[in-house]
Amino acid sequence: MAFTPVVYFISMSYLRENTPIEDNVDDDKLTPFIIQAQTTYLQEVLGATFYDHLKDGVKNNTLNPDETSLMRNYIQPMVAQYAFYLAMPFVAFKATNKSISKESSENSTPVDLSELKYLRNAVLDTAEFYKRRLIVFLLNYNYLFPTYASPAAKDNMPKSAQSYFTGIHIPSYGGQYPLGTWLEPYGLTNPCNGCGGFVNGSY
Repeated sequence: MAFTPVVYFISMSYLRENTPIEDNVDDDKLTPFIIQAQTTYLQEVLGATFYDHLKDGVKNNTLNPDETSLMRNYIQPMVAQYAFYLAMPFVAFKATNKSISKESSENSTPVDLSELKYLRNAVLDTAEFYKRRLIVFLLNYNYLFPTYASPAAKDNMPKSAQSYFTGIHIPSYGGQYPLGTWLEPYGLTNPCNGCGGFVNGSY
């Protein structure tokens, strides 16, 4: 059975140049996280149809000028930050047939869990900025990318316009005081009744 070759949207040198990852981190520890960043966070933005279209374009060197610009200015910066975010907890560990072990050096001190969480959150903030930037660009210029604007009828993963998620979701409901719907990057897309005051009206 033939399998499609793995397509990387960024190179290892690009990842190192755009993140604090140093040269002494082995490439084989980083490459899985590039693929994870592409197939999860990026594919969620593009939708499976447009994502696969760009993969084919990269593999066959058939990207048009608009797609090349999209890749260089929007997609690659986002993928690099998400790959760094995903790799951070694992660069100091290795999985063997005996256990998961932690590598150390006499010249360095590993960060503790609270420091790692802080650093990952900082990287995630940057990654989500680039994700929002990509979404806004695609929504404003979707006519440049027909495969994004009109994906296949049965898209395996439909595209999403949500760029931030804080872990809290408040659903809209149709009671006496229905809530509005906030959608990134557009803001309030389904305004609540009587947002200037009470629905049944004190003011």
